[in-house]
Amino acid sequence: MDWLSLTDTYPFISTYNQASLSGKSVLITGASRGIGLQTAIHFAKAGCSKIALAARSPLSSAKLAVEHASASSQTPPTIITLALDVSSPDQVQAAAAAVKNAFGHLDVLINNAGHLTAFQNIGESDPLAYWQTWETNIHGTYLCTRAFLPLLLDSTLKTVINITSSGAHVVMPGASAYQASKFALCRLTEFLDAEYGGKGLVAIALNPGGVKTELARAMPGYMMGYLTETVELPADTMVWLCRERRSWLGGRFVTATWDMEELEGRKEEIVEKDLLRFRMAFE
Repeated sequence: MDWLSLTDTYPFISTYNQASLSGKSVLITGASRGIGLQTAIHFAKAGCSKIALAARSPLSSAKLAVEHASASSQTPPTIITLALDVSSPDQVQAAAAAVKNAFGHLDVLINNAGHLTAFQNIGESDPLAYWQTWETNIHGTYLCTRAFLPLLLDSTLKTVINITSSGAHVVMPGASAYQASKFALCRLTEFLDAEYGGKGLVAIALNPGGVKTELARAMPGYMMGYLTETVELPADTMVWLCRERRSWLGGRFVTATWDMEELEGRKEEIVEKDLLRFRMAFE
């Protein structure tokens, strides 16, 4: 496919009114900064009624930023903050109970929390640092999705967005912990579609593009030149993905740098040819 590559947000995904997500609820992990925080801000601008911010880091300033973003709304959203280490089963279960108590159900779960260890070849790597990447990127996503599934299936949108990476498609020496975990995350997304798509769940693996977040600082310096996307691009992309149920994207890999209008225009082709999934090709 010859996809247009974008680096900043654009009207097709950023033009929305405050009724776009009225009545809907979202939980975003890793919401204290970076892509997670910006996504929460854009959900607030789109009129999302219930927003749960979850992170290991303090969330007071993040909550203020989301409140400020919704200041012009006639009906400000209900915002809750959750101290959450996604790799802790107990904390994840407590978060699910808190969301059920506050919201009743959950329309959208965005598994954004991630970890990137310093690039090292396998033989020189620190086993604990290496496995922490998997604990956050895979175990954490699994725990959150498992805990929130009942609340998602009881909602209208029933949407899960798992934040993956373009690194899932490449093999870069030194990056095996991060890139392999993001590859596995795409397959986990396919399993969610296979197991729960028939119950209405829409699970999407989203590559946010190359954004200069705090997480990205662990990358080698020579890679910084590849981080050319604004944080607004993935944030608005996620708002667009959740403005309606997009079951045709269930189990598929989407990149924020693609033009979503073109993507939508190729819906029939994507479904008919079963594109945007990980497959081994023999040609």
